[in-house]
Amino acid sequence: MSKPLDYKPLQTYLNKFALLDEREWQSFNELLFIRHFDKKEIFQAAGKQCKTVGFVMEGCFRWVKNHNGEERTFDFAIEQEFVTNYYSILTKKPSEVDIIAIERSILVCVDADKLLQLFDSTFSWQKIGRHLAEHTACYCLERLVAAYYESPQTRYKHLMMTAPELFLRIPHYILANYLGMTKETLSRLRNPVK
Repeated sequence: MSKPLDYKPLQTYLNKFALLDEREWQSFNELLFIRHFDKKEIFQAAGKQCKTVGFVMEGCFRWVKNHNGEERTFDFAIEQEFVTNYYSILTKKPSEVDIIAIERSILVCVDADKLLQLFDSTFSWQKIGRHLAEHTACYCLERLVAAYYESPQTRYKHLMMTAPELFLRIPHYILANYLGMTKETLSRLRNPVK
């Protein structure tokens, strides 16, 4: 029998924004459930409303938009990051993207509507909800500015500085797609001729 999953990384992450007392944590803990994903398994399908928020305990995911038959990866999540489509949750509109496991992964999940209700339940939860929303807004703006104004080479250098582990975990054709370059160009950047 496998040992139960330790939710401590999630609790530590949330406590950065506001300290949850035992009762607040317990009310949240009762809503949590575990989901396992195989490589290439879909967490969120395009065309369906997102109803779940996941926190990556193990593994890696990517956000993918299919446009005219061409796949474009535009984000990743690894351990101690959230996996969801916040826009779909808030607007109740179908997701326009797929969120897919890149490797075998484990998520701690919660129903999105129940989490939003929790955000209204106490001052600590309101604070956590606000910080998560602020983080999401800032991150989206950074990504938008990078997509419009930075060259693929600049985005590559930034990714190497901020998340070099992705180059060891994610197939290079997916990273090249994310950076907006061919896999050959990525290979040349990674292995420059001396």
